[in-house]
Amino acid sequence: MKISLAIKAFLLALGISFASTQPVQAAGTSCSSQGIACVSGGIGGSEREELQQQAKSYSLWVNTVANKSGAYLADIRVTVRNAKNHETVLTATMDGPWLFIALPAGSYEVEAKYHDQVKNSDQVVKKITDIKAGDHRQMLMYFDASNVGRFDYETSSKP
Repeated sequence: MKISLAIKAFLLALGISFASTQPVQAAGTSCSSQGIACVSGGIGGSEREELQQQAKSYSLWVNTVANKSGAYLADIRVTVRNAKNHETVLTATMDGPWLFIALPAGSYEVEAKYHDQVKNSDQVVKKITDIKAGDHRQMLMYFDASNVGRFDYETSSKP
């Protein structure tokens, strides 16, 4: 089946129009669960810069960090529940140390689960947050992570 040049032009125009009305996607992985938009990533400086440019589009910013070293952690399983009725509104596995979530106004329980491969054990951190219209909340989740060293900004940029 061949598509005419006019239809191709129309589809191209439609695609450009559609793309221009959507928020710019940062590096990392977009996720959407139960209608809640989110993006995860933050591996590497350029990806973190791109995500920072998008941060204001999201009401909750979750960061995952190793307790003693301060190293960023990824592969954290995050579940967000409505604090009043305990209904799950989002489940996502973080592709990097940052997860930005566009939650509507409300009260939420955020549960982050880290699997320590060295100890072969799970750690769960739970926090509650209230989101109001126009809010930008940040939540730091700390875990006791085995075999994770401190990230050194000076030496990491050298070849």
